Amino acid sequence: MSNFVFTCGDVNGIGPEIVLKTLNHLTQIKNSDQYYFICPSNIFSSVSKKIIPRFDYSIVDSKSVLSKSRVNIIFLPGCKRITGKPTKDSGKTSYEALRLSYQLLKNNIFHAVITAPVSKTALHLAGINFPGQTEMFAKWSKTKNYLMVFLSKKINISLNSIHIPLRKVSSSLNQKQLLISLNVLVKTIKVDLGKSKPKIAVLGLNPHAGESGIIGEEENKVIIPVIKKLSNKIEIEGPFSPDAYFANRVFKNFDMTFAMYHDQALIPFKYINFGKGVNFTAGLPVVRTSPDHGVAYDIAGDFIADESSMLEAFKYAKRIVNNRKNEKAG
Repeated sequence: MSNFVFTCGDVNGIGPEIVLKTLNHLTQIKNSDQYYFICPSNIFSSVSKKIIPRFDYSIVDSKSVLSKSRVNIIFLPGCKRITGKPTKDSGKTSYEALRLSYQLLKNNIFHAVITAPVSKTALHLAGINFPGQTEMFAKWSKTKNYLMVFLSKKINISLNSIHIPLRKVSSSLNQKQLLISLNVLVKTIKVDLGKSKPKIAVLGLNPHAGESGIIGEEENKVIIPVIKKLSNKIEIEGPFSPDAYFANRVFKNFDMTFAMYHDQALIPFKYINFGKGVNFTAGLPVVRTSPDHGVAYDIAGDFIADESSMLEAFKYAKRIVNNRKNEKAG
């Protein structure tokens, strides 16, 4: 049996809706897992009138959450909802849900958290200065070496740099940092994804992967030396020219693609699998996944949101939890 917690995300978006839809799916499956949902009381009440829960649930206190019920709701204080826009209240609430979920993970009450999308604008309005959820969990767990990894049935892809301006990507790239990131990735593939002999493709930073130094030196000075250092330990190839790599679907030959920056990874990933992909924070002592999409303010309140990515995020969280249990047992 494992305990999984879902956070509400930005309550002015589709977060509470897709969590309830996901729970409706999961409770039709017979197993011993327990599910918890952190959400403001008034938001849960309002959304559950539109997305009718097909399950019985208990309301539990955040300080004594353990329950015998299969589904449990942990209420946060009420939050004013202004559907379809970021607000200070929605930012504060999404942050409090995340912070509580981490405390419960840290205390070994839950095995994994699946986080609904948040708005960086709303977080900023609330005075919360984190680039994203990835960085929150890394700071709270005091993890220095972590990665944003996107998982799907068609392609797995990881980012070297995460939420930094494009103009800073090149200066952030160095051999020491790149080697650390790739070692984190190797461990993630072996333990969390259960692939004992991973095959990794590394993308170049510059157009045409630098064209032998004509269009940039990062490949020759940083990326290629690191690949050579690792090549005697694992199957790793590159740097590949990103345009040809994705156009020719070379990624099908590898367990993981390693990209140099955010959009180099996210544009092809979302094009290939939008609505089915999962964001996983690799390198953490806790398991945290989330959907590969945002708060979708444009359809919030219409109750037409697709919960597929949230459901996939749960499936990957459960798989990773089980793989980590097997690793410890072995």
